[in-house]
Amino acid sequence: FSLTQRSSRQELAYNKPLVMASSQASPQSPSSEEQLSSSSKQKLFDFTGIIVRKKNISKEFIKLAIQVADNTKTTTIYIPRDDSAVVYTPFDGIHFLYLEATINVTGYSFTKDGMEMHHVQHCTLIKCAANVKVIKDMLSLPNCTSYANMFNMDSQDELSTLLATEKSQKAIVMTIMARLSGKAKTVRWRPGRIKQKDLDILHQKEAEGNTDSNNLTSWQLCQPCQPLNDQLSIDGMLSVNLPDGGTDLVSTHGKLTRKEYLDTKKNNQTQWFVERIRNFHNRDKQPLTFLDVGGGRGDLAVHIAVNFPNAYLIVVDCNESSIAAGREYAIKCNVEDRIEFVHRNFSDYYAEYSVKEGANRVDVVVALHACGDLSDMALKFAQQNECDFVICPCCYPKRYLAPFKPFWHSLCNEDEVDSLSRIVELDNESRNDESRRAMLVINSMRRRAFEEGCVNVEEFSNKFSKRNIVLVRDTVS
Repeated sequence: FSLTQRSSRQELAYNKPLVMASSQASPQSPSSEEQLSSSSKQKLFDFTGIIVRKKNISKEFIKLAIQVADNTKTTTIYIPRDDSAVVYTPFDGIHFLYLEATINVTGYSFTKDGMEMHHVQHCTLIKCAANVKVIKDMLSLPNCTSYANMFNMDSQDELSTLLATEKSQKAIVMTIMARLSGKAKTVRWRPGRIKQKDLDILHQKEAEGNTDSNNLTSWQLCQPCQPLNDQLSIDGMLSVNLPDGGTDLVSTHGKLTRKEYLDTKKNNQTQWFVERIRNFHNRDKQPLTFLDVGGGRGDLAVHIAVNFPNAYLIVVDCNESSIAAGREYAIKCNVEDRIEFVHRNFSDYYAEYSVKEGANRVDVVVALHACGDLSDMALKFAQQNECDFVICPCCYPKRYLAPFKPFWHSLCNEDEVDSLSRIVELDNESRNDESRRAMLVINSMRRRAFEEGCVNVEEFSNKFSKRNIVLVRDTVS
């Protein structure tokens, strides 16, 4: 394809045979060799610039204006939509020509009819545009960390650290966009909206839970107790489980950095679990086996291992990078000999445990913010294997383990399940009351799967997390 600087009228002739690449030329157009032989001058060119304007001008071409550094003028480039006409690096198949992207173009130039023409042969991405699609496409590549410099990052380790965090893909993309643009990306949160139909279902289920009945589908709506105060003993708490170089990474939890979130939120959640276990079990001397469901990075497991020297822990998680990070954290805290990290889907682990002879007997099941039906399967595991447990659910609408059906779904129809789950996840200060009420309804129904009185519905401070309802079974006290 060809590149030139000319007047607006001359630009209208972009698709004439003279300015088309040889691969795009019509049968009547001269070949590149003929163009060169008729040129008075020919030379190689190589320049790098930023895409400042872009326009789709035909089915065959895209028009870009490239601004070279320290030059106020722009150079116009016409790119054929047929990607085979030019070599793109470092990858083919990913369209990276977006506004604000920095690219390098090379090829040969010649003069024709008094105008300087450029035949571009190679286009290389230098710096990625702050564009969600191209960032997601690049992150999907198996060797994506090698493109860290294109995300304006100092090293591959910085990108690897970001990808190893527990952030969602959206949060990772937003972090990269902020790095590329040099400013934090403003996220506009739409206030949580609730339909009257959903509110009616919430009221109906609350009334159902307050009705005295002895039939098989009856359940009792519980009000949670707070066995611990908000002032936890933090003197013995460990350093936060922070990835190398992740101190200033923005967390997915509001405006906090990753370190601030772990210091003020996650560490308090894990300490609450430790204190709660200490309260109902005299575990300092008795050997115990804990099963941590979905606890890959080891935040909870390591805290339990440090506080209960005779405890042995099994951590099951399907995320391989989280499991690897958990092993490193256990080594850092000198408890690696008492924690087994298992990279598996929990439903597979559950099936094997149930039939395996001589399986390591689990005494206590713990799960801190195990998403959706993972919490329900952890409860079922504890029920079937007669384990005590401390389980704090989150992400209520998530379904990862189909066809497994959570017990509480048997006490609702599909519309009720959907409505209650949606209300829980309302991310709006004005809807916190409805969200908490829906959590209590769902967890009260979860409690119904067990014998009356053997499971408590408890809560920790919502300063630590809005998903703060905990199911606890203690068969010792």
